[in-house]
Amino acid sequence: MAALGRQVSDWHRLIPRAWAHVARQTPLGAQKRTSASLSWQLATAANGGGRRTVSSVEPKKYVRDPLEEQRTPVARGFLEREKVISALLDMGFRDIQANELLTMWPSVPPQQVLDIVSELILLGLNPEPVYVAVKKSPELLRLPVMQMRKRCSYLRKLGLGEGKLKTVLLCCPEIFSMPQRDIGGTVGALREKCLFTAQQVTKILHRCPYVLQEDPGELEYKFQVPCEQA
Repeated sequence: MAALGRQVSDWHRLIPRAWAHVARQTPLGAQKRTSASLSWQLATAANGGGRRTVSSVEPKKYVRDPLEEQRTPVARGFLEREKVISALLDMGFRDIQANELLTMWPSVPPQQVLDIVSELILLGLNPEPVYVAVKKSPELLRLPVMQMRKRCSYLRKLGLGEGKLKTVLLCCPEIFSMPQRDIGGTVGALREKCLFTAQQVTKILHRCPYVLQEDPGELEYKFQVPCEQA
């Protein structure tokens, strides 16, 4: 019993000394953690036990969904394709048309096809002319979605909207892939050199969209005077 008392007394004297030594070599922010660890080790030694390793609680490992692991890239691509086909059918496309839209340019992701087609539908076009135009000019599917949106916005400003783009799209689908400066050059020539009004320019683009493929410098000679019935 006396031996145990001396051991406890020695332990109490050891703690302040050990802590003073550690405090001089340990940053202030880590002293609290060090103190707790040191106290535990000394207490263990005082109780006659050897040094033990504290078992730590390991973080839970992420358990993958077995179904997710079974979905290969091919399976995920199939699911994406099915979702896009369903969306196209909801827009009014026939099943055969929806499938053909996704195979016209195989390297284009299904979601890209859906985004481009959606922008054309939002212009007031029906599924049939959109399908015909894309089939005639499948490179439309490769256009960046943001470029398509900006072009649609520009065409609306020209008055080509609310279904008026049907003729333009069927005759000249390149209007969506043409450089902006080329379209602007043609419109500028019709207004400034040919002296057409904005309304007349809209009618010309609607009824004769091939004018967009003409050289703007030659338009002045082809339209000598504004045509009131254009």
